[in-house]
Amino acid sequence: MFGGYSLSHGPLNDIRLFDTRNSTWMQVTVDSTTPDAKMPQGRYFHGADIIHSKQAIYVYGGLTKPTKSSNNRTLDDFWQFDIQNQRWSEVEKDGEWPPSLSSHTLTSYRGSTLESLILIGGISPGSDFHKLVWEFRVDTEQWQAWSTRGQGPNGIFGHSTVFHAPTKSLYVFGGYIYEQQQARLSNKLFSLNYTTKVWTELNELGTSLYLPRPRFFHSAVTTDDFMFVMGGRIFPWNISDTLYAYSYNCNRWINLMSEALEKVGPLPTQTYAQAMTIEPDGDAAYIVGGWGTDSQCSVLRLELPEDLCSLWPSRDSCIRMAGCGYCAYKVGSDILSEVCHTNTYECPLQESPVNASKISNSGTSCTDPVVNRNCSSVTDCASCVQLGCYFCNNVCTPNATCSISLLSDCSPNNCSKKEPDQCRQTPGCDWNCSKRDCVPLLKGQEASPKVCPAPCMHYNTCGSCLETAHCRWSTQLDECISAAYQPAYCAGGVCGLVLQADDKQYCPAPCSSFTQCSDCLVHAHCGWCAGPGNGEGICTEGSNDRPMHGTCNDVYLKVNPNISEYDLNETYTWNWKRCPPEDECTNGHHNCAAESQRCVDRADGFECECGPGYKPTNSTKVSAASTVCEPVCPLGCVRGQCVQPNKCQCDFGYVGANCSIQCQCNGHANCEGPDKLDKCLTCHNNTMGTQCEKCKPLFVGDPSNGGQCVPCLEYCHGHTSICVDNSTDFDFEEFMDFESERFVKSLKEGPKTHARCLKCTNQTAGNRCEDCIVGNFRGTEDHHDPCRPCDCHGHGDTCDPVTGDKCNCKNNTESDACGGSGKNSAHPCWMVQCSKCKEGYLGTPTSGHQCYKQMPVDAKMCFDAKGIDECKVTPKALLPGEIVFFVIQPRFMNVDIRIMIDVTQGNLNVYMSTHDDTYVAYPNATTGVNTIDLDAQYGRWDNGTQKTKDSFLEREALGLRTYITITQPNTILSVKNLRDRLVITLPEEYHSLESTRFFLVLQALDPGDSAKKSAFGIVFSRQDQLHIDLFVFFSVFFSCFFLFLAACVVAWKAKQAADVRRARRRHVVEMLHMAKRPFASVTLNLSTRSKPKKSAHCDLRPVAVEPTDDGLAAVATVFVSLPGGQSPCVKLALASSLILLVRQFPTGGRTFLRRRSAHAAPPT
Repeated sequence: MFGGYSLSHGPLNDIRLFDTRNSTWMQVTVDSTTPDAKMPQGRYFHGADIIHSKQAIYVYGGLTKPTKSSNNRTLDDFWQFDIQNQRWSEVEKDGEWPPSLSSHTLTSYRGSTLESLILIGGISPGSDFHKLVWEFRVDTEQWQAWSTRGQGPNGIFGHSTVFHAPTKSLYVFGGYIYEQQQARLSNKLFSLNYTTKVWTELNELGTSLYLPRPRFFHSAVTTDDFMFVMGGRIFPWNISDTLYAYSYNCNRWINLMSEALEKVGPLPTQTYAQAMTIEPDGDAAYIVGGWGTDSQCSVLRLELPEDLCSLWPSRDSCIRMAGCGYCAYKVGSDILSEVCHTNTYECPLQESPVNASKISNSGTSCTDPVVNRNCSSVTDCASCVQLGCYFCNNVCTPNATCSISLLSDCSPNNCSKKEPDQCRQTPGCDWNCSKRDCVPLLKGQEASPKVCPAPCMHYNTCGSCLETAHCRWSTQLDECISAAYQPAYCAGGVCGLVLQADDKQYCPAPCSSFTQCSDCLVHAHCGWCAGPGNGEGICTEGSNDRPMHGTCNDVYLKVNPNISEYDLNETYTWNWKRCPPEDECTNGHHNCAAESQRCVDRADGFECECGPGYKPTNSTKVSAASTVCEPVCPLGCVRGQCVQPNKCQCDFGYVGANCSIQCQCNGHANCEGPDKLDKCLTCHNNTMGTQCEKCKPLFVGDPSNGGQCVPCLEYCHGHTSICVDNSTDFDFEEFMDFESERFVKSLKEGPKTHARCLKCTNQTAGNRCEDCIVGNFRGTEDHHDPCRPCDCHGHGDTCDPVTGDKCNCKNNTESDACGGSGKNSAHPCWMVQCSKCKEGYLGTPTSGHQCYKQMPVDAKMCFDAKGIDECKVTPKALLPGEIVFFVIQPRFMNVDIRIMIDVTQGNLNVYMSTHDDTYVAYPNATTGVNTIDLDAQYGRWDNGTQKTKDSFLEREALGLRTYITITQPNTILSVKNLRDRLVITLPEEYHSLESTRFFLVLQALDPGDSAKKSAFGIVFSRQDQLHIDLFVFFSVFFSCFFLFLAACVVAWKAKQAADVRRARRRHVVEMLHMAKRPFASVTLNLSTRSKPKKSAHCDLRPVAVEPTDDGLAAVATVFVSLPGGQSPCVKLALASSLILLVRQFPTGGRTFLRRRSAHAAPPT
């Protein structure tokens, strides 16, 4: 943060850094070690911004304090602060250069190939409002003035400017603008396209709803979707006007301080000229300093939601806001969860509760650019062709009657860039003296004088300054300033008392204007050069020692150049504290009243004594300035005032020498004299009669005994000027307006009491017009306020006559909850009457819109919006002109919907839409029959284009059945003269059934000569699903089952065959492998002995030995004879065992050992 104004230090030039993480301030130390180190002067109302690629802050112009050498406080210097090196450097002037400016904006632009700074607006003492737009190229360090087109401000200061990167445009809001030859506080929003250099006034493109009030010295920041405007000088200030958001897509303002929005934390106070910035991710903004009731030194953090639409708490407030959509989950009539979101995104509610249905309303879309408007309201060529219109014969029209349709075809302003003499000679142009520019002459405006007065800054005295109409004098700065930039130049009270043209008498008079010493020495900067005569001298500027310009002789010689040498030899004395002795009574330098006082000379000054017949008002004599003498009347003046000695001026209604006798005129007239007290001269106070005892016609009261006659207009609270006595037997209502004057002339006198007011206006009634006509309300307790119709949004006709609430809501509506009715309340109760649908109905029943009966799929309803079970016995007819509303929400998301309307008697018009605000219903003032019409937002612009993307389909019902299939989403359907059945099919592949409702409107028609004028019938909708035939189902099931089983058997048999084949192949491979292994034969003796010997022992030799790799162990296999004699099936078996070779065989077994060793030897 750089610069600003402090009450204790004046203009500042320090730089401070705010740590957003720790919320602490740190002062930046500026590098001043180099010899060429410089720093800018302290300043405020300057323009500054940062260039991120260079990490540098640029500062231009601003206001500073006056210096001894110059009173000019407006700067034109340009500084750069290197953030990394913390060093200031002044940008040298080279080529074109903006003038001295303050209260302007300096905004950074960042394109794909270059970065620059854009300077807009400001005030300059030499030319007041600055009109040009300047660009500073960072790469070349050169200023360049733009040549802009379109409806832009002719001069502006105290505004805000942000650069919106997605549109490559600068958005300028508020401030003081120069239009129609004067400065005005503005709430206009302009956009300036960087590429085309074309201005566009955006307030005319969109709705005027929710526009911020005019303001200046506010602050603004931007994101890709919104611009946020904070604070500013507002007259009068209200906290509800503090914070606004502007939607670029919707061209719509959003009041973020509305009571409908929930706010957390301390609310902002009244501030202006504060600084504001936003975090790069757009999550939070910071507001620093500013002025309010006092200078602010706080930092306010404003946290912003990712989606502004989520701030709206209710469904109605959500869908009223363009660009917002609503979605919720509910079970029955209970809302489980709901959210308001930007309608360009999907509903953020992801998890669906059990048995819950999803409802949604996409609201009004803002994806289309704002280009549609009334062409005839545009007055300049550039803005006209930007809208797709044609500029022909200085008129913007939607019809192609000429070829001017491109920006390049527009001719430049004939009054631009001309000198004064050339400007006045150009037809339709005039030289504006305050702007020092050639401007178009307004219709009915006279040209300015040929010689313009000098700029206000060139006047050095108060008198000469105030002789110019647009100049004012600052007593604190002793400077002449322009009224156009006074709000900025004198902000914070730095100018002190500011004198205007009507305050010339308060201008400090020059010393030479005083001719008496007493008047001269009253002013501290004046002194008196006394001459030799009695009180003669000259008043001139000086100090305690001497005059400012030489000696008193020099002063005399300057004033009287022809003075003689004799007179120069006289002694002239300088008097600064006290006047020299003189006889004021003889030289006329006294101020005694000639009639009542006489002057008495004293050694020190003079004294005024009272003359004959007068006495002092004070008990003792005081100075001449305070002595006041009053006349003396010896008899006194009881009801009057003594104006001259022995002469009284009686009060009204009193006579006599001492004004003690009252006239017999009831205090309303003077009488002829003390002996003719009942002879009244002229009756006053609206009275009449010989003794002013009656009121004049059209006045009410009893004037006897000093009573008052009140005008009928006041008696009737300002709603009529005619009143008569309540006992008058006269039907005035039968008189026409042209007979009212004749009736008034017939009145003899006004009523005394109990008057009756006639012809009450402003929707009032009662004997004193103190009541409202039924169906109207006043809004306050003050009977002087007019009554206005009950705001029941067309659903009721009566309400509370004072507050406007308690509407007799019809059409299935009810009043929404409301807060207090104070002036700061965002939604007084009378504004939300009948603005909410009853349970079981949907819609936004405001501005002629209606509530729609919720009709479930597969439910049947009669034309009276009741279920078929309720109305089938005694159905209620739909009379001609009557309207019934239904809304159908799909049950299944993947099944087509069919809506069927069966008319059993009468005929109907049928309307259908996917929006609840498509149709408005209102009674026709001529026929009294309700009329269905499209809402204006679904109509067409003057150039024939549609305002929305909805498609329109109109059909005439013919024959017994009418079938309509709608394949276009967002279709507005109209079916005329339906007499039998209508079937509307909505295929699910063309419609988003999960988020779309279908709003149906039925209106009965008058069949003409037919006796059956009432309409009867039913409405129902279906989402048909296929029914299951059990025989077919089981036949197909078992057929498929057996086919599947047969396929499984075939597959199993194929697998078995494959397994057998694979086993055979593996067996062949095994046999071949075993055939390749080494083999040998042994001889086995199986003969048995009849009885073996106990001592016999045979060596056991293995059949085969399979040694391990190291030769230490082996697997030995031997034959084993199994017991059992001759009966066992198996008598012989092979047994294997792991053995150690060195332990198993005796050492004498050499043959085997050789074989083992040979076998165990490693292979060669």
